[in-house]
Amino acid sequence: MSLTPGTPSTPASVSYRVGDLLIDVGIRRITREGFELELSGRTFDLLLALVRAAPNLVSTQELMDRVWAGAVVGPETVIQRIMLLRQRLGDSAENPRYVAAVRGHGYRMVAAVTELAPPPAANPSASPAFTTDQPQRSPGLLERWTRHHVALGLALALVSVLVVGGAALWWVHDHSGGSAVAASVTRPVPPRPIPALAQRSSVAVMPFANLTGDNSKDYLGDGIAEELINSLAQVPGLKVPARTSTFAYRGRNSDIRQIGRDLNVAAVLEGSVRGAGARLRVGARLVDAVSGFEIWSQDYDRQSTDLFKLQDDLAAQIVQVLRRYMNVSLPVPAAGARTTQDLQAYDLYLQGREAFRGTRPSAQPALALINKALARDPDFADALAQRAALRAFPAVFGSGPKAALDEAQHDATRALALNPRSPNGHTALEMMQAIHWHWLDAENSYRETMVTSADDPYFRDYHITFLLRAAGRMRQAESELMVSYRLAPTEGYTIHELIVTESLLEHDAEAVRLVELFRDLVAQEPPAGEDALPYLRRALRAGQYADAAKWGTRALSSSLRDAGGEATMRIFCAALADPAQRPAADRALRALRPRLVQSSDGDRVKMFFVAAFSMIGDLAGAYQLTQDLLDQRFAANGSGGVDWGEIWTPEMRAFREDTRFQVLMARVKLPEYWNAYGPPDGCDFRDGKLTCH
Repeated sequence: MSLTPGTPSTPASVSYRVGDLLIDVGIRRITREGFELELSGRTFDLLLALVRAAPNLVSTQELMDRVWAGAVVGPETVIQRIMLLRQRLGDSAENPRYVAAVRGHGYRMVAAVTELAPPPAANPSASPAFTTDQPQRSPGLLERWTRHHVALGLALALVSVLVVGGAALWWVHDHSGGSAVAASVTRPVPPRPIPALAQRSSVAVMPFANLTGDNSKDYLGDGIAEELINSLAQVPGLKVPARTSTFAYRGRNSDIRQIGRDLNVAAVLEGSVRGAGARLRVGARLVDAVSGFEIWSQDYDRQSTDLFKLQDDLAAQIVQVLRRYMNVSLPVPAAGARTTQDLQAYDLYLQGREAFRGTRPSAQPALALINKALARDPDFADALAQRAALRAFPAVFGSGPKAALDEAQHDATRALALNPRSPNGHTALEMMQAIHWHWLDAENSYRETMVTSADDPYFRDYHITFLLRAAGRMRQAESELMVSYRLAPTEGYTIHELIVTESLLEHDAEAVRLVELFRDLVAQEPPAGEDALPYLRRALRAGQYADAAKWGTRALSSSLRDAGGEATMRIFCAALADPAQRPAADRALRALRPRLVQSSDGDRVKMFFVAAFSMIGDLAGAYQLTQDLLDQRFAANGSGGVDWGEIWTPEMRAFREDTRFQVLMARVKLPEYWNAYGPPDGCDFRDGKLTCH
């Protein structure tokens, strides 16, 4: 029996009673005691496959064939989906009410199953088409990339930054010696032609799935994968996509063949980590990225204290397998050159990185863990670089004391003294140099990062965020983001920075399409805060002022809305429609200015109000607000900060033509950058003066 999209294997009107559950297949609905359970897509299909086979066992391979027909997935995908199913049903792996595992064989439904007669009014033709949990690609984005001659050939999906919730506890049997290979399965497959786009010797290392039963251990699989990436990347002749590129797929059930096309690789390595106490079972599986066939798989039972050696052994074995399979000459990698040999410090460092979610609230607990790592090993260069970034992070939002920035500078400098090639150290330094307007130093730090990490979009994107847009080099920023996208087509940060850049470049339709993609697959909520700005700009440029007021209000924090921001936004938009109302708008903007400067709203929102003053003709108000924002930053921590991208929009033309603009640019020290690397788009820079056309 197989499940094929759109063709259920039994009539759509069939219903089942499964223990205390009622399942209506026709409308894909599950209820318990009258309450509907949230179960859809392939999670529903997985349950249905087990129900239809009950009480018989269904092997893992049969489930892959039935539920993921036509897709290339591995056993880890089934395991993770079983975990999600149990979570939604309130089931337990230890005391199952519905789904029981038969180790090494598969799963079966243990609850009593009764097929119910269809109701008289059943209408099989009304059955909805088979659905999946997979996000759909955005035609608009693909068309955009085609216009820019970027060869994609992929179905676009955005990264889910959420880790897989819930895991089944796997108790690992003790093997004598603690380091013996528990199982080894090698399936020799004849060498096959590699597509022209994929480098012959290339492998993408995916994050290893956490199957320990403890969600707090997600960092462990990430750490194993990252160390493998670092080791394999040192092998001459072997192409290995950066961590950013592959980790963007974490938590998704992506077809391995699609990953291969996305990342332009010939093979994909995936794995899992299981464990109990001090023992780990690490499974690795190498898959042909073109055919989807498994090349090699192996499980290792080790003590957790052997983790570093396990990573080195895995890297060496993967190279040997690739060498035979691809028929290429590859040297065996040397043992990993780690910046710490303290396993506990390394463990704390991984936990700290996992704890940081790119938000202000998550920075403090992450910093506490990194501090513990450094207490064990003060010379741990990677941890020092991470602490530098965490200490500097609040300054990006205009908060955080000056002492924290000084400490961050010290950490980054020390990290680079210990490891001069540390990309994280150079990037942390670049961030601090940029917010202090040391633009030439920031550019130099970026170029040092590119020596070792040119294929990692993370570092490229930071350069765009902190330097290129500030300097008015929007077209270069867009071009660099396209490179980032090619390297990691599912990386959320890249998409987000592209949204900002496209909106500033007046590519409004594309910016909004990207926001919709970002919202649908990540945010799950209507755009708000800085994400609402592309909608606001699009409405203003189209003369749709009522819509602009709506989106402008959504861009504000709740405290700023309540402090008069909502009324001010309405008056401002009305004044653009009716110039007679501009004096009222000017008064409202000036009244809001002190609250705006002290608000928690992001720099992009605040700088939009500089544009608002300019758009109603009050250039004095625009420059006064800019001055206030700068003064507030210097008073807080001595940094300049401020996202300057807004000043290069068409709406700010009058602002740029004002004589005060030259003084402002001299204050923020951008002329020294233009003198070395060229002026902003559409401008000339001669004899220290910027002239824009």
